[in-house]
Amino acid sequence: MPGVLAAAAIREPRHAGCPRGHGKVAGVAKLLIFETRRLVLPLETVVDAVLELDRERGGRLALSSIRDARIEAGEDPALVLEALHPDALSPEQRRYSLPAIAAAVIHYCWKTRVPLPRNWSKSIEIVPKGFALALQGTVEIQRRHGGFSTRAPADASDSAEEADASAADGA
Repeated sequence: MPGVLAAAAIREPRHAGCPRGHGKVAGVAKLLIFETRRLVLPLETVVDAVLELDRERGGRLALSSIRDARIEAGEDPALVLEALHPDALSPEQRRYSLPAIAAAVIHYCWKTRVPLPRNWSKSIEIVPKGFALALQGTVEIQRRHGGFSTRAPADASDSAEEADASAADGA
């Protein structure tokens, strides 16, 4: 998955045509910054997130001792926990799908005050160290300059060819 996407677009503000801008500057163009963030969470952190969500919803998993935790990849990826409840004779296996893991991780981030923009799209995937929560969204900021033309940077080989051509003409 790519890191930060470098792109900008101009967008007119919603209040541009409003006669009473309520203290806002009318006619100022906005810039959209497209951003991607990726949080890589080790397996232990994801297990804590699942336990926290289960505890808050009155589940029995928080009262159990976790014997094993593993990630199952494949067609139906999941987190599998083997838990032994104090009054049980044998451990039980619980399987958590990627959407359930994402819900637990998002809730855990909220509880621990890790900022996650609410209106951004979120997805989760399995990575070698555990799970990765990807966030994608846009941030709108005021443009602080007038308009200007944009050009793609010239290729270094084009500049070298132009210099060679100029040297040949002068000889």
